Amino acid sequence: MPSPLKIAVLGMAHDHLWGNLDDLIKNKNAELVAGADPHANLLQKFREQTGCERLYEGYDALLDEVKPDAVFCFCANAHHVDLVEMCAARGIHIMVEKPMAAALEQADRMLAASRRAGICLMVNWPMAWSRPLRTALRLVREGQIGDLWQITWRGGHAGPDDIGCSDEFCEFLFDKDLNGGGAFADYSGYGACLCLMFMNGSPVSVMGMAGRLVKKHLLVDDNGILLLRYPEAICRLEMTWTEAVSHVPPHDPVLYGKDGIIIAGSEVMLHTREDKTGTSIPLDALPAGQANATDHFVTCIRDGIAPQGQTCPELSRNAQEIMEAGLRSVTTGMEVQLPVEDHLFR
Repeated sequence: MPSPLKIAVLGMAHDHLWGNLDDLIKNKNAELVAGADPHANLLQKFREQTGCERLYEGYDALLDEVKPDAVFCFCANAHHVDLVEMCAARGIHIMVEKPMAAALEQADRMLAASRRAGICLMVNWPMAWSRPLRTALRLVREGQIGDLWQITWRGGHAGPDDIGCSDEFCEFLFDKDLNGGGAFADYSGYGACLCLMFMNGSPVSVMGMAGRLVKKHLLVDDNGILLLRYPEAICRLEMTWTEAVSHVPPHDPVLYGKDGIIIAGSEVMLHTREDKTGTSIPLDALPAGQANATDHFVTCIRDGIAPQGQTCPELSRNAQEIMEAGLRSVTTGMEVQLPVEDHLFR
């Protein structure tokens, strides 16, 4: 039996790290070997949660001394590109937490570095492990509701500072350069990935609107809306950090087809012309090697396969392009055509 993959953690500011660490510790095909972060309190939390004693303040020192097979990256979005290039230069596989980057130019650099080095680059979107969304995608691809003409999606909550996110997490979420924006950058990527998958590709144009509507103490947007125009469909994405009560009403994605509607909440409801009241569809099981981010990352490295679904770096890069086009629309008030290519010539 092959030895477990040696996995290290670079960056701990993103609060999604801690749940993923639990999955990593439980995975028999992986071994947590070290962690690095400039914040002493995060290193202490890491030690307490994992029992791992090999800790570093600097990323280079960890990579050069520990020489892991792969790393988890949970730092600020804008720093993903530096760590991917750092790992690529050493032939080390890397998984970054969503979104892929803080800007499209960074996402392109990440793709180029990983391709040159031949390493696995995976982007972890938590909704990649959603059984309702997997089930809904199968139903759409089977033609159960006909051609899609609209997707509506809403993401967000009362705000990072209201729901108890760590100081380190809030520090970069509330910085437009480190995060890529505010609520718009935090959540639009989820919806963009959803549209890319269900609509089988990128829109022809997008139009965005965002602002600081409630949280006047922030220097970034707290709400946004993004419209995606396809040749025969228009999708609407909503992003928020200001719900008085998080997730009320529920943020159930709705898929509108010519012959029916799918509501993909905690259960999947299929409504058709023949079944207007709707039927609850049993949820599909997650495929082997896709139980969670750790399971899929390890499987991709072991089997030499590309990350699937939302975790595919090319799809995540295209989501980044939609996000960037949306932010340009926000600042100009104009519809922005895709592809966005001017960053190639700056």
